[in-house]
Amino acid sequence: MGTTYLRRCPSCGTEHQPEIMRCLCGTPLAGVDLIRKTALAVEVKSNPTPVKNAADTLLCPFADCGQPNPAGSLVCLYCDRPLTKPATQQTSVQAVTTAGTITNLINLPSQLSKRYRITETMPARGAEAELLLVQALTGGAILVAKIYRHGILPKPEIQQRIANIAREHRVDVLEAGVSDGYAYELMELCEGGSLRRLLEQYRGTYPDQLPSNIVRRIVQELAIALAAVHATGLVHRDLKPENILIRSEQPLDLVLTDFGIASVLNATQRFTGVARTLPYAAPESLSGVIDAKADYWALGIITLEAATGVHPFAGLSDAVILHHLTTRNIATTGIQDKQINKLARGLLQRDPKLRWGASELQRWLAGDTTLADPLNEQLGSSSSLGSNFNQPYHIGEQRCHQPEQLGVALAQHWEQGVADISNGQLLAWFRDVQKDQNTVRLLLDMRSNTIQSVDVQLLKLILHLAPGIPPIWHAQSIALPVILSQANLALKGDAAAAHWLHDLYQYRVLDIYAQAGNQTAGEVNQRWTAAIDQVNSAWQKVSTIINASHDSAQAPNIDKLMYGSDALSRPPLSAMHARILAFCYDQNWAERLRQRVFAEIGNLTVNCPWLADLGDPRTMSSADLLVTENLLPEARLAAERQIKTNQRKQEQQQYDFQELKQEVSDILTELRQLTDTHMLSTDECEQLQRICDNYFEHIAQIRSSGRVDSTWLEMKKSVLRSEHIVHQLMQKVNSLSEHRAITAGWVNGSTLSFGVGLAVIALFAIRFFSRSVSFLFIAAAIGIAIWRFLPDYLLMRQIRELGQRLPAKT
Repeated sequence: MGTTYLRRCPSCGTEHQPEIMRCLCGTPLAGVDLIRKTALAVEVKSNPTPVKNAADTLLCPFADCGQPNPAGSLVCLYCDRPLTKPATQQTSVQAVTTAGTITNLINLPSQLSKRYRITETMPARGAEAELLLVQALTGGAILVAKIYRHGILPKPEIQQRIANIAREHRVDVLEAGVSDGYAYELMELCEGGSLRRLLEQYRGTYPDQLPSNIVRRIVQELAIALAAVHATGLVHRDLKPENILIRSEQPLDLVLTDFGIASVLNATQRFTGVARTLPYAAPESLSGVIDAKADYWALGIITLEAATGVHPFAGLSDAVILHHLTTRNIATTGIQDKQINKLARGLLQRDPKLRWGASELQRWLAGDTTLADPLNEQLGSSSSLGSNFNQPYHIGEQRCHQPEQLGVALAQHWEQGVADISNGQLLAWFRDVQKDQNTVRLLLDMRSNTIQSVDVQLLKLILHLAPGIPPIWHAQSIALPVILSQANLALKGDAAAAHWLHDLYQYRVLDIYAQAGNQTAGEVNQRWTAAIDQVNSAWQKVSTIINASHDSAQAPNIDKLMYGSDALSRPPLSAMHARILAFCYDQNWAERLRQRVFAEIGNLTVNCPWLADLGDPRTMSSADLLVTENLLPEARLAAERQIKTNQRKQEQQQYDFQELKQEVSDILTELRQLTDTHMLSTDECEQLQRICDNYFEHIAQIRSSGRVDSTWLEMKKSVLRSEHIVHQLMQKVNSLSEHRAITAGWVNGSTLSFGVGLAVIALFAIRFFSRSVSFLFIAAAIGIAIWRFLPDYLLMRQIRELGQRLPAKT
């Protein structure tokens, strides 16, 4: 297996894969050399917790920046300033624990707290130490206390060599030691501030070019100081305006400070794996092999920045700076003074062997006209960094001399850039002043595309001018933490944040950056768009399920109610971006949503059956779950409608129940009344038969009902108790009707004539025969009458008795 190489953060000690260019603590890793994993010393190191939620970000407190940074960052990723503004009076200092995290110390280390008190914290924060302003408890001058982070101890060899540098060229260290596990240094306070402050002051006084005599004086001071440093066998390795302090301005007296990452020159070159400030780093330092010439490259950058007022890498990302350092030369055409231009070209030679050093500097300062001119490979070369414009382009107070500067300025002044494109000012300037046909062609092509928004046109122009600019949109960073922060605001109901996210998507902003070579933007764009495609597919699937459920189960018309047509119409995509991003990058949020949807669906499916057809939320894909969540409001409405329908149905059933119960009760009452008589006419028998038939129809209706509620079952039981009585009653009525029909056959005309004849015979027999014969005739007549009419009487009595057995109420 091959050897594993890592980048180790010089600030917190965290190990990173080679492709990671910035630690989560905020320290750039682009200039940190690769080291073998097995070669790492065993040290206590921190493990910064990755940002889990866009809300866990730190906003830069400086008004001119204000960008969000990942939790745990010490310095702003955008302006490289501390994320906490210094207080005017402090009694405590921030320091680093053994785990590398920032904590508050109540006091200075004991060796200092016995004699000094903190008066102020300084905004400058290094990777190794904190800077504090302190004063003796007895009063006196303000000093600077440099408190190293826990576990970081300055190398004694380097400290000794620094002490050998003449005080005229370095900050005076009054005391150094270790207390309570913290190394410290007590130094003089240079009240003039840093060279950075002085350059910014000069920029306001001299907006075009810094006078050559001032630049020469700065170079002279730094050349002497560097010679003194190199004479002790040290390479500063972090020379920049912030590490150059001013003892006095009149006359100018500059001293060097912050030798924290200095290297000892035991040989001609030094291999080192410690970080340096990338914008001032020499090309060879990226490989880790450096010598004193690396400091002279930094001096060349400072010279160029001082002369032109602009850093050549201003506004560019670390990745782009690395690309320029490894592939391009630095253009010095912006320096108008020929001698200073010559100096800058000499100091900025990419090849350390050709780069000017101490001897060339001395000859240049002495005005040696025999000093050979450096190679002019930068001049007019297409590979040089940002050839100067013919005339500067003004945006607000900024004067842009190079394409990269103009690209950064347009990104910072977005609205002004949009206006300059819309009114044709940029097109006219590139055509008439700069005479840049490629840029003119780009602007004309974009103008002819009437569909393309002006914002997108501006973005493409910015990328054309400054290809490596960090992703930005409407003057706001669109790094992943910022996008997630906006998504978090949108989840909380911020309409502006939701609109901002939708603009990123609909204008394909991330895709534009990806096409320009930004791999991170491409990864975010690919993940985002893939999730949206999955959501689209999920909507199609859900539409099919809901329509099928509606057709088969007569579910609520969700298509019409929710979407206004038979086709399933999804909510606006702008309302879903935040949730899609949360699902993509926050697993905890996704799990909480899954649990909530699962709990709510369990309560809704009883009254919204089609919701259950969508599946179990516990096993749904992310896209299906998002769609299901969006359907919950309609599911709630559908469930409410179903509950109301069920209530109306129950009310109707209760009404039907009461009506049926009353009808059965009326039937039984009518049966009791009709049967409460000794004689039943034929019409009454027929009426009884109809009432009994009606009763049995109600019985059949009761039996066919599927209701199982207690009230219904009680009525059913009560009604069925009378069923056998009514059944017997109906049988008796039928028998009575049949018997009467037979009897009616005996009382027709023939039978009556026969009866009259028998009566005449009986009378004649009484007159002419004996009494016994007459009695026989009379008995026969009576017997016939009893035979035909007595059964009717008995049946009517039984009917009356059955009627009396019927319940008065059901």
